[in-house]
Amino acid sequence: MNSRAVQRILDALRETPELSKDQIAERAFVGKTTLSGGGYLKAMKESGLIHISGWERNGSGGFSTPLYRAGPGADYPRPKVTVQNRNAPGMARILAAVQEFGPLDYRQVARIAELSPNTVKNAGYLDALVAQKKIHIVEWRRSRNGPMRPVYDAGPGRDAPQPQALSRAETSKRHRAKQLAVSGCLVSQLGALARHPNQITAG
Repeated sequence: MNSRAVQRILDALRETPELSKDQIAERAFVGKTTLSGGGYLKAMKESGLIHISGWERNGSGGFSTPLYRAGPGADYPRPKVTVQNRNAPGMARILAAVQEFGPLDYRQVARIAELSPNTVKNAGYLDALVAQKKIHIVEWRRSRNGPMRPVYDAGPGRDAPQPQALSRAETSKRHRAKQLAVSGCLVSQLGALARHPNQITAG
């Protein structure tokens, strides 16, 4: 290794602890490929000149970029992404939407935050925000042809318990009731038309 380059790296880290590889390359005037491909950082770690003192998040919220500090020390382990520490860019937009316009279900959140409904529903963003006590479930709404949807509001709070799903008998009963309502409406309209054949009804 070039001793002058090593000294410049150490000087940069002593001046500003916890730098990424790219930041070290810029401040120590050492090429990025030289730092990693040339093995500078690895060799300096093995010699006890530097160590990993933390990790930086990437654009997706994961921990992928090690941060270095001058001096000997045990490398800080790479954190795992959990619901407690998750911090994806879409989560900020979701939180802002709920804070300003809540209570909202996931479809309303998606529309306001300008995200795909499938992303909001399936990416785990809402679950993470609930776990972090940034939002909570205030109620559940029954969708027309699907399961109950949670409705979210801003801030910590006690989550409303999820109602039990309808049994098959209850689902069939609701379906029959809807069919009867539609049939009754149709019969009423036909009766009105028979009584007033020259009258055109809107709808």
